[in-house]
Amino acid sequence: MNKTIFVVGPTCSGKNDFAYQLSKNFKIEIINCDSIQVYRDLKILSNRPNKIEEKIVPHHLYGYIQNKVFSVQKWLDDVQIILPQIRARGNIPVFVGGTGLYVQSLIEGISEIPVTQKKFKDEAEQMLLSEGADYCIDFLNKFYKEGIFPKDRQRLVNRVAFCLEFNVVMESFYGNRKSITPNSLVIQVFKPKKELYDFAEKRFDLMIDNGAVEEARDIAQYKDISKTLLKAHGLPELIQYTKSRLSLEDAIFDGKHNTKRYIKRQFTWWNNQTFSPLNIRTYYKKSFPIDVIENISIYLKNE
Repeated sequence: MNKTIFVVGPTCSGKNDFAYQLSKNFKIEIINCDSIQVYRDLKILSNRPNKIEEKIVPHHLYGYIQNKVFSVQKWLDDVQIILPQIRARGNIPVFVGGTGLYVQSLIEGISEIPVTQKKFKDEAEQMLLSEGADYCIDFLNKFYKEGIFPKDRQRLVNRVAFCLEFNVVMESFYGNRKSITPNSLVIQVFKPKKELYDFAEKRFDLMIDNGAVEEARDIAQYKDISKTLLKAHGLPELIQYTKSRLSLEDAIFDGKHNTKRYIKRQFTWWNNQTFSPLNIRTYYKKSFPIDVIENISIYLKNE
């Protein structure tokens, strides 16, 4: 049974708790779908599941990467190792997280971008030689709005070569993609923005109480901090505090403010996404929506 469920939505919408509630009704295993929660040393500020939660239901791809650049392709490779193992156990894989690119790459697929080839420059040279500069400029107008192009021959050829290659790359990228999880059920979990903002503030205070400053201080000792890691809510601000560039009060204020700005952008983005024809949007509180259980049951029974 190659069924896959996604539990997605903006930060602080209750995705993790929603997934735990699912485990009371279905045999599931949770796979991390958040680009921040992959990092081993960022447990508190990434709001990673704790040991008690991991005992309730098996979790995968949480906290398994050291500080380094981590690509969506590497994550996809790891997912494709875990998926058949979960299904072999007779369980349903449930992806939980808010990283849209991860969700999109699984459902819609992703292609490898071809390596740059010399042939595009040769083709551009030939275009200039046989058709002339005006023809090349007309060609470039399809790609650039400003309509201002270099007049010297070499730079014009380079610009044309880039656009020729871009055409081929995009055609390959969008034309040869294959879904890893076709016919997935996507459950988008929402709350009103005001509730998301209030919860974000409370959670930030709780993270401070649980040792977020110490966690940030340890990460600040890294020689080079991954750019992805620095996207964790509150981490850049708390690192500034550990380096005496901000007071703790200002770091907390800025951290909360930037988290809420991110939630606003995320809320809008998720509200405009429909990754799958099988899409459920639900407002989640502690009481679990019965209709969602019924819809999931129907989805799992249908071939």
